[in-house]
Amino acid sequence: MLKFPNIKKAGLPLILFCILIFPLFLGPYIPPYVKSFLYSISLSMKAILLFILPLIIFSFIFSSILNLKSGVLKFILALVGMIFVSNCTAIFTGFTVGSLLLPKLSISANNPVDQEVALKALWQLQLPKLVSNQFALLAGFVIGIVFSFKRNPHVEKVAKGLNTAANFFLKKIFTPLLPLFILGFVFKLEHDEVLETALRTYGPVFFIVIGTQACYMIFLYLAVAKFSIKKFLIYIKNVLPATITGFSTLSSAASMPILILCTEKNLRKPEIAEIVIPATINTHTLGSALGITILSLTTLLAFGHSLPHISDFIEFGLFYALAKFAVAAVPGGAIIVVTPLLETYMNFSSEMIGLITAIYMLFDPFGTATNVTGNGFFTIAFSKIFKFNLGENQSVS
Repeated sequence: MLKFPNIKKAGLPLILFCILIFPLFLGPYIPPYVKSFLYSISLSMKAILLFILPLIIFSFIFSSILNLKSGVLKFILALVGMIFVSNCTAIFTGFTVGSLLLPKLSISANNPVDQEVALKALWQLQLPKLVSNQFALLAGFVIGIVFSFKRNPHVEKVAKGLNTAANFFLKKIFTPLLPLFILGFVFKLEHDEVLETALRTYGPVFFIVIGTQACYMIFLYLAVAKFSIKKFLIYIKNVLPATITGFSTLSSAASMPILILCTEKNLRKPEIAEIVIPATINTHTLGSALGITILSLTTLLAFGHSLPHISDFIEFGLFYALAKFAVAAVPGGAIIVVTPLLETYMNFSSEMIGLITAIYMLFDPFGTATNVTGNGFFTIAFSKIFKFNLGENQSVS
């Protein structure tokens, strides 16, 4: 029986806010070798994360495909295909909005850093790159789909073990250390006299991101309501408790029970919510698709880069949409997975990664609320487009 989760105030955004502000005021009084030590720790944590990230990506995609619990080809292809298309649409919407609005803010680039006085790391941990993240993505998809049709208890046990190990690392090790991970990069930005200018840049962008997420949700629910204002208001009223839960817990997974209850009220066949939502809760994330895309463009401008042309952005956007199938159910899970893509396709430096991670976490309550609300929309749309009979597809329940 489904129960409402306890709603707790999340303290992580407040901690990260303090981490961003603390170096501005006290940074000049902290010895450079302390900053260098913290910066070296951040770089080492990043190296460890990137080393095991392909395994994390593979395990989450592999297990998420197997967790569909269905041998029905039509259902799996429809679900995965619709999630990919929906995420892609949000990503390219974010790119369009960012490309149109960000240049109007006249974002000024930071002055070039004098390498003679720039903060240097005391050491750098070098770990070999065994496989690429893109290969892990595609391998997880292919192997997951193959074994979703040819069920094997031993394979499912391995998938569950990999998923448990990956979750343990992210939830019990990396997430508690996330403030330390960001702190070193923030001190690097402060020492190089980049932080203050960068933070001023993101103030107006906050309203662009939040406004885009809100308008996007309004349009989607209007569309699925066939632009009936009455039905639209009913949909929004029913899903609102789940939206508030997502905002306050910063967790789509923690919001899942109440989202199922809320979405059941918006469906002709309420049991569909119990089939679709668990399979999409961490893979269909429209809030981060819009937010990270706009923030990544902002970060490029703040560090003196030009905005990418749509032809250059396409490859990043497609891989980002695929990477969403590997997002972990932890605060900031989306930005963790997209980090190597930002470095590969958008030439992000370590400092840019540290800054966008911290800023994204401050935006995360709104992004999570949008993710949860978007999953409510997706379930309604999927139930209308994919006309499956529950009596014939018991294996998906």
